[in-house]
Amino acid sequence: MTKICYFIRHGYAIHNKLFWDIGERAYSEFRDTNLLYKGYEQCEELRKSWKMLKNIDLVCVSPCVRTLDTALFTFKNHRVHFIAKDFLIEYPTGGTEQCNHRKNISDLEYLYPQIDFSEIENDVFPWNNNKESMVELKGRIEQMKDWIRKRPERNIAVISHSSFIGMLKDGKIGNENNELKHCFPYPIEIS
Repeated sequence: MTKICYFIRHGYAIHNKLFWDIGERAYSEFRDTNLLYKGYEQCEELRKSWKMLKNIDLVCVSPCVRTLDTALFTFKNHRVHFIAKDFLIEYPTGGTEQCNHRKNISDLEYLYPQIDFSEIENDVFPWNNNKESMVELKGRIEQMKDWIRKRPERNIAVISHSSFIGMLKDGKIGNENNELKHCFPYPIEIS
């Protein structure tokens, strides 16, 4: 059965702003960055304007602070189940990309009791010094598709990151000058 999922890039976060101020260091010097005020405004705009929001049965979310906050703030006052999945974390994992290195699940469970973290096996993300390859990213995307196909819900929102969504949506990763919109629902068929 084909499902249409709505892939949403998180709201504007600290590393997004810092990239324009200090360049690539923004990705390597700041771990698991938070949303900025502009990011919360983007979430609020999506919540108010997106007509499909009230029909969403499940929100699958990357377990990074900026995506968790985007999910909770966008779906504020809506009764929906939130499930966190490591396969949604931004590309690349490993290497110097600290902004993509999530906090420990035991800490996230304390900070976000509304989110279901039970499907994440490792409390500590298995980060290493080797930058993730494109083949590994494509493997995570296939893992996500398999997981979605097995879900009973029909209307699923997925809160993730630009490179992950870009590879899924367009088969390529964009750049900062031509990036996916923050807090915009991209409908993608999963069959």
